[in-house]
Amino acid sequence: MKKLLILLSLLISVGILVGCTKDVGGSADSAGSSGNADKVAINENGFPIVDDKITISMLGQKTAIQAEWEDMSILKEYEKMTNIHIDWETPPNTDFKEKFNLLVASESYPEAFFGAAISPETQLKLGLEGIIIPLEDLIEEHAPNFKKLMDENPELRKNITAADGHIYALPRYIDNTRDLTSKKLWINKKWIDEAGLEMPKTVDDLYTVLKAFKERDPDIIPAGSSGLNDLKWGILSAFGYLGTNNLNVVDDKVIYVPTTDNYKEFLQYMNKLYNDGLLDAETFSQDEQQLYAKGEHMLLGLFSHPGAFVVVPEEESWDYVALPPLTSSINDELMWPSSSGVNQGAFAITDKNQNPEATMRWVDYFYSDEGSTFISQTGGIEDVDWEWTDETKTKWRQIVPEGENLTDVNAKRTPGTGAAIPLYVKKEWVQKEDSPLNNNIDKEVIEKYEPYFKVAFPEVHYTVDQSKELTALKTDIESYVEQMQANFVVGKASFDEWSDYIDTLNKMGLDRLIEINQEAYDVWNKN
Repeated sequence: MKKLLILLSLLISVGILVGCTKDVGGSADSAGSSGNADKVAINENGFPIVDDKITISMLGQKTAIQAEWEDMSILKEYEKMTNIHIDWETPPNTDFKEKFNLLVASESYPEAFFGAAISPETQLKLGLEGIIIPLEDLIEEHAPNFKKLMDENPELRKNITAADGHIYALPRYIDNTRDLTSKKLWINKKWIDEAGLEMPKTVDDLYTVLKAFKERDPDIIPAGSSGLNDLKWGILSAFGYLGTNNLNVVDDKVIYVPTTDNYKEFLQYMNKLYNDGLLDAETFSQDEQQLYAKGEHMLLGLFSHPGAFVVVPEEESWDYVALPPLTSSINDELMWPSSSGVNQGAFAITDKNQNPEATMRWVDYFYSDEGSTFISQTGGIEDVDWEWTDETKTKWRQIVPEGENLTDVNAKRTPGTGAAIPLYVKKEWVQKEDSPLNNNIDKEVIEKYEPYFKVAFPEVHYTVDQSKELTALKTDIESYVEQMQANFVVGKASFDEWSDYIDTLNKMGLDRLIEINQEAYDVWNKN
């Protein structure tokens, strides 16, 4: 249970929604068409947002552990602060997509979507249909906190701008703390020391270390994996490409990595590990939980996870450190996968909204330093939900009433517990948490990875037609690449067949897949 409580601050739950159809037109000017006569004046600074209380209807997705949103202490407090009552409709997140689609199709949708994780493709579709409204003017005039974030982080604007040039939804935006929640490669430093070896700097060094692990105990699994993509996350970087996405951008040119000679070298390296008994023999047949069971018995020398203590016993997890970026004979550049920090489509305003200005001011608070702390699962009200643990205010911890656990307490406070709600997650705040395990992850990320962060492929947006065509192409191509990745590594396919593999991909429409992504990237790059 303790592991799960700590892990809660590491993991982000996100959902993806599909598009729906509605034969209407509209733009920002149509906002509030169902009753703009009731629009109230807003206060542009401070609280309350409105002097005369108003109600705004919103749809959000409730997780299984959460209390009813209208009963959450933070949302109750925010209503007092803003003078805005939210009429919540919160179907379970397991049914949310179906509910969302039904409400849109029946034209019964609310005034705003909150924590909806609306995909870029759906944002554009609903925006073109006038169901959700463009937000750029509202941001400019009524969202100083979010506007400040965009001004300070130019790529943020690019990452949330649809293919038609409009911003239809606000994201959950995560500072570099996003790499707390992403995968890291953990390696047993104690075993390295006992073998008289140094921390690996190259893939050849890593091979030597893994071989020493196997010689230490034949039951040890030097490199544990589930499907290989977890290890590819970091090891592929040594071969010159980032393993977070099959697409990389090099000098503004879109590259489909699984067709490159570098990727072939990576697969040959993993094949060598597999043949020599250094890569888990069950890599392509086990799920994550089966892999973690091996970690609980201290059988793994190297594995991938946001936090080592989740996979191996907590007391043993301190023997594991983050494996730094490596180089190889074909690449001497140190790099490590990062991300844009954007969780798409967290908040959108519909054409039914009677007070879009007040609605934008309401959500904008969550993008401020103070508001982010207030709404997040690691914050709340000072001295009620959290407290400083030192006089210099460099460390904080959450307040957990006696007899309760952190998970239950957070689930009663805020929808930010387990859901990708609209807010700014600030690096400095997260790193001030008084948690030795999480602080250790911070330290490893800052020292080992942060200087080498690199985004493989940005948050491009596609047109409706591009999205349809791309979906059809990816279905076959991605499945084939995944299948052949396994076949090459375990030896079911010979590397002499590499040209046949490339030919098959070309016949599947690989050139068109690259062309669509290049077109989308070019638009993103010009924004």
